[in-house]
Amino acid sequence: MNVSNRKILDKAFTALAYSSLAAMALAVVLFLAPIIWNGAGAFAFTATVEHEKFLGEVVGDDINESEKTRIAEADAAREPLYKMMSEYENPASAKALERGLDEAFAKSAAGMPAESGEIFAALKLGGAARAKAIRAASEKFWKPYVSALEREVADASAAGTSFALAEILARQEGEIADAVRGEIAELGKIRKLTFSEKSALRRNAGEIPSEKIAEALAVLEENNRAYETLSDGIAELLGPRDSAARERAKLLRRKYGQTRLDNARAVLENSVNTITVRGRDASGAEFLKRVSSAEYFRGTPVEKIVAYVDGNFDAMLRPHFALYLGFLFDDPYDSNIFGGIFPMILGTFYLTFGSMLIAAPLGIIAAIYFAEYARNGRVASVLRMCVGTLAGVPSIVFGLFGLAFLINTVKVSESKSVLAGAITLALLILPTIIRSCEEALKAVPNSYREAALGLGAGKWRAICTVILPAALPSMLTGIIISMGRAAGETAPIIFTAATSTGAALALSEVFTQATPALPWNIYNICSEHEMAERVAHVQYGMVLTLISIVLLLNGVAIWVRARMRSKMKS
Repeated sequence: MNVSNRKILDKAFTALAYSSLAAMALAVVLFLAPIIWNGAGAFAFTATVEHEKFLGEVVGDDINESEKTRIAEADAAREPLYKMMSEYENPASAKALERGLDEAFAKSAAGMPAESGEIFAALKLGGAARAKAIRAASEKFWKPYVSALEREVADASAAGTSFALAEILARQEGEIADAVRGEIAELGKIRKLTFSEKSALRRNAGEIPSEKIAEALAVLEENNRAYETLSDGIAELLGPRDSAARERAKLLRRKYGQTRLDNARAVLENSVNTITVRGRDASGAEFLKRVSSAEYFRGTPVEKIVAYVDGNFDAMLRPHFALYLGFLFDDPYDSNIFGGIFPMILGTFYLTFGSMLIAAPLGIIAAIYFAEYARNGRVASVLRMCVGTLAGVPSIVFGLFGLAFLINTVKVSESKSVLAGAITLALLILPTIIRSCEEALKAVPNSYREAALGLGAGKWRAICTVILPAALPSMLTGIIISMGRAAGETAPIIFTAATSTGAALALSEVFTQATPALPWNIYNICSEHEMAERVAHVQYGMVLTLISIVLLLNGVAIWVRARMRSKMKS
């Protein structure tokens, strides 16, 4: 090969090397960039006042004056909403109607059929039960009911309120058949009449067939369900309305609503501005459908409620920038929806350093044997083959072994524990430590051994005072890299040590108790969590934390190796 061709090849291989490095760097950036960007959302994000409420009431953080002002302003903005909802659910006119009906039926009991008590009892019920009971009794006693009301209730507002139900139904035009719509509308008109127009009242009420009334009440029942769905969405967004409900709430998400603006906007869109209601196909079969709340409740008092929530969203939640470093130091709450990941971090360190306390001494001793004592015989070959085979065993097999042997057979603990997990991880990383330490010992020049022996040192003394110190930088590198692998393993700890929830363990509890750990909790919160789509910030925050721990361990390994080598050279 001539000189010119060699130069071309050298340049080609150099360019290929640089291209490979650039591709690797780009791959790292593409891999880490979304994790860093999204993971940062666990620490810095746009919060709502519910975040301050949670930190103050649950975590115990101090709330400053600006935060108190923000909470007070948000509560003030919510008051009109809660007032509208209360008026819709418990209207004053309805109470007047109930009082009027009490008097009407009490005074006319002698002139009414004995069975009229069914209607009277139905009117005492609330919500869907009331509608269902009235529908069942209306066919027999609708006309006597109207007659009693007309005869005994002298208050015009009470008379009008008696048909407020029909008026509301009349506005739900999309849910009532054309044949019924006009008749219900006629009932709605009665609200505008004075009680003195008895003839009009009698004429319109008497012309409505009982089956039409029943059909209208069925629509009301569905509307009640739709409103309950809307009310649940508002509660999910803002938390319960009253302090008593807040105290009864078992899950913090029911008590505090949404603490992050991104999740709050998702709830607003999916649970408030749109709701799930029942519909019927051409055959009359029921099915569920998603509809716009504004369209569904158009023309009813609920329309104002929907419009107020949408128009006063920021005023009720007071979005603001929050820096939440407590994500690393607080306990998790409500299945990792709130709070931090401190127990997972602590559990990961327990498992990692526990495995190193077991694996590192065994690995170093085995490496010394292979490098300094073992001859190239059958025993050494078999042992090396065993180490190589152990290095190729899938990690989930180690987990099953830990469960079957360490827990069920040897009984190192009654069930999952940090100790069982640490032993399992130690067995997993042991081949790596043996190989790295052996290669580090073999890399020590033979002149070191010959010099030590020549000065009268025995073999073991030469190993401890000369060979090990010379090989220590490379050995530590291998050990620390093995720690990084132990920190990121998931399968072994699923069977032996990890739990999805729990508080941080004291050091004395590691022999008997399972612990939360980052790898297992990352898997759990990404795949099995009931609200996985709402806790993406927690998912990425855990991943970012775990990667940071592994990179930190690798960085420490590089620094230690460089430091020790510089000392040895000097």
